[in-house]
Amino acid sequence: MSSASTPRPRPLGRTSTRGRRRSALATAAALALLAPLGVASSTAASTATNTATTSPASAIQPADGIPPGEVLAFDFGCAGGPVAEGHHEVTESTLYDAESGFGLSAPVACRDRGAPDAMRRDFVLAGGEQFQVDLPDGEYHVTVISGDEIASNNTQLTVQGEFQGSLSPRGSGEYAEHSVYTEVTDGSLVLEVFGDGRFNGVEISQVAPPTGLEAAEVSTEPPSATLAWDEAIGAAAYTLYRSAHGEQDFQAVGSTEGTSLLDEDVELGYSYDYAVTQTSAAGAESGHSEVLTVSIVDPEVAAPSAPQDLALEKANPSRTTISWTGDDAADEYHVYRSLNADRGFERIAETTDTTHTSPGEAEHNWYYTVLAVNPGGVSERPDPLLAPVTARGDNGNPFEECTTDGADAVVTRHGDTWRAVNDGETVLETYAMVEAMQAAVDSLTEGRTEQESVVVRGSGTMTADAAVDLPSHTSFSVCGTIHVAGNESNFSYEDHTGVVRIRHAEDVAVPFLSVTGNPNFGVYLRTSSDVHFGQMDLRLSGGHGMRIDSRDDDSVREARDITIDDVYVSGTQTHGVETYGVDGLTIGTVTAVDTGHAGLLLNDTVNADIERIVGDGAAAGTGYATFRTANRNGQIDGEYPTNIRVGELIADGGGRGFFCVSESGGVEIETLEIRDTGSNAMLIENCHNITVASEEGYVSGPGDLRISARSEFANTSDIRFANLTLEDTAINESPCGENITAENITLIDSELNLCE
Repeated sequence: MSSASTPRPRPLGRTSTRGRRRSALATAAALALLAPLGVASSTAASTATNTATTSPASAIQPADGIPPGEVLAFDFGCAGGPVAEGHHEVTESTLYDAESGFGLSAPVACRDRGAPDAMRRDFVLAGGEQFQVDLPDGEYHVTVISGDEIASNNTQLTVQGEFQGSLSPRGSGEYAEHSVYTEVTDGSLVLEVFGDGRFNGVEISQVAPPTGLEAAEVSTEPPSATLAWDEAIGAAAYTLYRSAHGEQDFQAVGSTEGTSLLDEDVELGYSYDYAVTQTSAAGAESGHSEVLTVSIVDPEVAAPSAPQDLALEKANPSRTTISWTGDDAADEYHVYRSLNADRGFERIAETTDTTHTSPGEAEHNWYYTVLAVNPGGVSERPDPLLAPVTARGDNGNPFEECTTDGADAVVTRHGDTWRAVNDGETVLETYAMVEAMQAAVDSLTEGRTEQESVVVRGSGTMTADAAVDLPSHTSFSVCGTIHVAGNESNFSYEDHTGVVRIRHAEDVAVPFLSVTGNPNFGVYLRTSSDVHFGQMDLRLSGGHGMRIDSRDDDSVREARDITIDDVYVSGTQTHGVETYGVDGLTIGTVTAVDTGHAGLLLNDTVNADIERIVGDGAAAGTGYATFRTANRNGQIDGEYPTNIRVGELIADGGGRGFFCVSESGGVEIETLEIRDTGSNAMLIENCHNITVASEEGYVSGPGDLRISARSEFANTSDIRFANLTLEDTAINESPCGENITAENITLIDSELNLCE
């Protein structure tokens, strides 16, 4: 019922501006342990007494290493001043030497304020000087205490060369306590303080993960698991973490002073991964133990088979109904849904039936799958079923509205041939789908001044070096899917071939378009106006989704009044949707899944109104973002009035969530949710007049929200963060911008590192 798995990497970085990521439970437990030991928090520093931060009367010697549960502590201040019990004294002239194993790189100044306690009352003033401690190689938990009883300060810190930002709080009478995990690989730990910096104290500990994690008892009725582990020397408490098997998203189950814990929040038939940490008496939490997989199953019962024949029964604005063929051995079925066919599934229902209905309209193309469950376990997952968007249209799936009614020309498939018909007469019959489509477009009235339409019924294939060219006053719909074959070469911006191509035209519509395969561009538009894209479904294996530009002449924005109702784009080599030189852009929803680069990229575009941007794995492994603005985007006559509005931005995984760069700005993002980005959650660099979360927002790490600037452009200015909840992340400003503000910010294991 349980088995030990290969140890996973410790869930922390070498260094971090936030310290180690931990759950609210673990943080609360650590704070509770700190209180009776007199390790004052910044808010309680003014009432702290001269209590030692280590229990022995004499300080630990660095050369001896740090025993489990103990702390190597240093008290910085003026010679002759009081020294906190159990601390080594570091005065303004304590220089490093190999015999003592610690010291400063150069003499510094000191100040003694006389309060509030032996460690905090005095400090040394450092402006780039280093403090070095010789330690055996290994991973350490380091806390730096910094503050001033009578003056504000802007202490900035590096640990092992990694910048930690400006320590907060930093006002008069406030004391920052910045903790971080780091690694010693060459026998020395090096800290550097600068920027009007204060060194009051440093505490170093080495806390090993617990060993011997096992499932002491597993019950199926009621479902529960009791986890036990070996006692760790120096541990004051333990925290048990759990994730769904294979997910690696560990959440705290609870904390205890003992060596076992009962977990009753488990489900019959499922498997879970567990890990345990210890927290020392000094409040330092270790990394995770080896991971243990526990299955809540009855070994005498066989798990059910996977559901079969997963099918879409109904899809309309009222409901989406799916069905499947079940297994008599199943006790119930669990229904899951995701935007991505390969990952990210969340359970939305449990049922004993073999159908499921999701009420209401669907704003996305959801993938559904179903698992069968009994006491013997959970079935294999069947291939997911793709359900349509139903948020628009009386018929449910918007593509169901794609009809030949009223069309001026129709293209249909007849066996292996395609036939283009206009006004009852065959224009062309051919084996090539693209030739029939172009012939139908060309058959419309020459020199027309009002829009005429072509509708394609059926699905087929075209090559990547071909395109359907749409002139002015044309509507072109595809009631099927175009698969683009070939195109083994890399994507090229110089090749203007697209499945649909619109150049130097006006009054054009593409109400329905579904594309798969590897085009150069799914859609290519240049220097055209009054163009309406309706339902766009681009599930690609390379190339670029949609490109809309006016780059015949970069001095003007001659792509004007462009509308996109909804676009789903996935699998691109480059961007999902990109504009360059557009004036007037209206978008309903962009859903970008696993795009190679940005989900939505706006270059040199003004007057844009976007209801929703959703990124799932967009721009993974790159510096791009779910939403990126660049190249003077939003700049009007050299100014940055608010003219780029985003109603909602959602970014899950991938590269950055939002990235503004190169003299762009004028952006307001009303609501947002950004999680688990591989790079910054946001990077705002040389941009102006940006409002983030004017209504509400949530950002979780590990990516931070960074304000930055390069010297070749004007400094970043007028950036406002408002109504944000930040978890396991930070807002970091470096170098300092102009008029950078944050208001109504809720911090959960997060920091605000803004210049004053």
